[in-house]
Amino acid sequence: MESSDITRKTIEDVVNHLYEATGAATFFEPPTVKFASADDRWFTEFKTIVGPEHWTPQEALNLLYPDATAKTVISFCCPNSQAAREGNRKETAKPCELWARIRSFGDLALQNMRNQLARWLQEHGVPSVAPFQQDDYKEATKNLRARWSERHVAFVTGMGTFGLSGGLITEHGVAHRLASVVTALELPADERPYGDDYTAWCIKCGACRRRCPAGSIGNTLAERDKTKCKEYQMKNIVPLRADTYGWMDLGLGCGLCQTAVPCEYKKP
Repeated sequence: MESSDITRKTIEDVVNHLYEATGAATFFEPPTVKFASADDRWFTEFKTIVGPEHWTPQEALNLLYPDATAKTVISFCCPNSQAAREGNRKETAKPCELWARIRSFGDLALQNMRNQLARWLQEHGVPSVAPFQQDDYKEATKNLRARWSERHVAFVTGMGTFGLSGGLITEHGVAHRLASVVTALELPADERPYGDDYTAWCIKCGACRRRCPAGSIGNTLAERDKTKCKEYQMKNIVPLRADTYGWMDLGLGCGLCQTAVPCEYKKP
């Protein structure tokens, strides 16, 4: 398929179709789709900000297509369901069951959305890849550093900015999951309404810090302690898998810092 034969609206329609087809609608509210140029300077700066192993869009696409040129990064945001958010507001030490279900099984639906969007583009002759799916998740979790950060990528597309918790505050708040695809298809990029201010939408109220049972959130984004967050989950949440939630071997998270805060479901 030639670039002139496809539009942003078509991509948005495909993402919305996959939202229904993959079962993601069971866990999330309808997705928002944003686009960035693969040449945006921020992708190179993430080599310093996130880590030298963080892929640029070009590096990610070349994992599957060594001769292709990355043109566009497509990011989509799926807000967590209202019922899950309401349930998690009441919790103080662990995620409610609905929230945990999104983190476990909603993520599987999100993986399928990524893969199917990349596959759809590939079937139309466009080299495309879902970078997050190419990363070694266990290794990234161990090192607390991904080769493809969906949050940082979404920031570049104009989706939102970071809060004190490290979560991305979007127009639909911070309670969401993100996904993206890199493609050789050239599409117009969205503007970033916040420019290069990566914390512009955070009002620094400290509500997420007070909600965090691990004490992992500080007064600034730089003070965010991911190790404390992980250790709390491993000690206090993971052991509850079988008896409290009823399933094993999938991520549970916590999400308390994303609920009962001013940025839960909207930009504050």
